[in-house]
Amino acid sequence: MEAIKVCNLTKKYQLNNELIVAIKDLSYDFHYGKLYAIMGHSGSGKSTLIHCLGLLDKFDLGKIYINGKDVDQLSQKEKSMIRNSRIGFVFQNYYLNNNMRAFENVMLPMIINKNYNNLDIKYKAQSLLKEMGLAERINHYPKQLSGGEQQRVAIARALANEPDIILADEPTGNLDEENEIYILEKLKNLADNGKCVIIVTHNQIIKKYADIVINMEKGKFTVKEL
Repeated sequence: MEAIKVCNLTKKYQLNNELIVAIKDLSYDFHYGKLYAIMGHSGSGKSTLIHCLGLLDKFDLGKIYINGKDVDQLSQKEKSMIRNSRIGFVFQNYYLNNNMRAFENVMLPMIINKNYNNLDIKYKAQSLLKEMGLAERINHYPKQLSGGEQQRVAIARALANEPDIILADEPTGNLDEENEIYILEKLKNLADNGKCVIIVTHNQIIKKYADIVINMEKGKFTVKEL
């Protein structure tokens, strides 16, 4: 089943008076139940693409459809709702609030979700952290956690509103090998359970976990199914 459809996508930006074409007339369909690894050199357009797919950045030409909906036809409020409820983001630098405990960080996306009350939010946040192997770290602040533990909190937060799509930009870039494998296994498990997982990375180990490896160069794709 199709999660994201990209049609003739182009994204440009200005850098030091030079026009950079980050994504060039790109078309591709991402499906549920698959883990996609998008690889390529720095500057190839990978992170720009993730930001466009996640509705964090605007694009210049083309179309993006999420669950069949043309995102160009959505209001800013509707886009915000999709970002909050249908898409989970995982980034290299975690972006945790250092003044909040682990479970409070995970609660954040659920606070504006009308489907939960305060007790549900706290219980679910704690449950997600336990699933990530952090039962003993629920009340810890980010600075009290290792890099791998912080990334697990970030993944729990990404899953808080039960999104269909997980977008991860270099999610293991700051981790040692043991934590790297743990995180990739978790992301692969999400794909095996029906999520669409798209990971941008330089790391070759991803090939062991990906269903489809995509090389991105100069804003274009070369695809290899494994």
